[in-house]
Amino acid sequence: MGSVSWRKRGNRYLVSWRLDDGSQGGKTVDTPDEARDVAAEKRLEMRRGTWRGRQRGRLAFSAWATEWWVTWAADEPSPTTLAATESWLRLHVHPWFADRPIDKITPADVRRWQAQLARDVGPSTVAHCRSLALRIFQFAMDEGAIDANPVRKVPPLKRRVDPEEVFGELKRRALTPEEAGRLLACFPLFWWDHLSTLLGTGLRFGELAGLRRRRVHLDRPMPVLEVGPTRYQAGRFGSGFKPRPKSDAGIRPVPLAPLVVEAIRRQLPPGTDVDDLVFTGPGGGPGQRGGPSVPRGARTVLSRHNLHRTYQGALAKLADPAVPLRPTARRVLRALRDGGPWYVDQLAAQLTTNGPPIRPATVAVALRELQAARLAAVDVDDQDELTGRWAALQVARDPLLDAVDLHGAHDLRHTFATWLEDAGIPARVIDELMGHEATGRSGQHQGSAMGARYRHTTPEMAVRVTDAIQQRLTVVLQVAGHTLEGLPNRSALKVF
Repeated sequence: MGSVSWRKRGNRYLVSWRLDDGSQGGKTVDTPDEARDVAAEKRLEMRRGTWRGRQRGRLAFSAWATEWWVTWAADEPSPTTLAATESWLRLHVHPWFADRPIDKITPADVRRWQAQLARDVGPSTVAHCRSLALRIFQFAMDEGAIDANPVRKVPPLKRRVDPEEVFGELKRRALTPEEAGRLLACFPLFWWDHLSTLLGTGLRFGELAGLRRRRVHLDRPMPVLEVGPTRYQAGRFGSGFKPRPKSDAGIRPVPLAPLVVEAIRRQLPPGTDVDDLVFTGPGGGPGQRGGPSVPRGARTVLSRHNLHRTYQGALAKLADPAVPLRPTARRVLRALRDGGPWYVDQLAAQLTTNGPPIRPATVAVALRELQAARLAAVDVDDQDELTGRWAALQVARDPLLDAVDLHGAHDLRHTFATWLEDAGIPARVIDELMGHEATGRSGQHQGSAMGARYRHTTPEMAVRVTDAIQQRLTVVLQVAGHTLEGLPNRSALKVF
């Protein structure tokens, strides 16, 4: 049994204690009453068994973070949640608190960390990291290592209103149907059905990539797809399929517009296996390291990284119309931009001097391709294409890049929700179709949480949704088709 005692030491009083394991300590106070109170508190802690928790307060924050991670991960969160949490912890939380004893970290330390973090990352990352720190300190508090959670004593940072956002100067995230059509025209034809379905359903990428044949019902009076299994790619935490989305609200039926039904029918694999994936990758490539190559046209599991690279390639074509040109045409265009105007013979000689030999006839074909793309023109005084002088034209990038903040396939989910709002679909229905959890913390949701249980999406509302999407997708495909017809080199849109 441990012991606690106190005695006068000079003008002050020393409280000392010894534990069962032989460890000992002491504390100096100013008055006899304080000494008696401290001694009584230590005896109570020994009797309740909380003293060992106080000793654990000397452990470093990193040790508690590791212990919390093991406990939290035992509940089997999704691999993508594991990957994101590990990244926030490693990059933004652990480096600041690191090896400091957790009982020595004060609210002032948390306040400084939060302020520094806000200067380096966005509000969303600050909120995620603050939540992580809160849970780790709470875990230590529940184990008796600290008396209070310092994060709770520091108010979260208020997100300041951006004047540019108030005045509408910030780029929007959603596309108009015309803009979506111009973007779609920059994708290889293989991806058109994938993107049309994303635009027409608001699915997340993982929900599209995990869609199985048995979850698609195209022959019902109101065709629907059911969101269930999803695909995940979580770095070192693996990749594959999980049986359900992250939240219960993600398990939902989505009504399908006729154009979306056609896109899905084209992607359905042959056969009747109900577990076949509906949307797959284009195949082709070296395959996994050490494994066989993937034949062209093979149905491969859809990859987020593959689609993202293709998406960025489409944005590059919008930024520079020369990107989809054939190599010879790009080579001729660079020569015109660097030194033109040139005659055809001069261009052929210049290109031969600076690279592989090229015939004037080949240069003439490339010039006609540039002319069709409005990237080059013959001198107005020399109408003969073969004998006239050619010059490069100034071409601006597509204006939608200056109006819309484009990142990746998730832009199409923003677009779907915006189209429904423009069509007057109630916010509750949009949330239901998007798979968003209802919350009472936002002023955007009108009515009570209980009232939401009494309001349901009727067949008539589903018809309104599909009509709105059908009208906009029709414009998208028309604009994409017209844009594609004007491209001088359609081979640039090949799948492989």
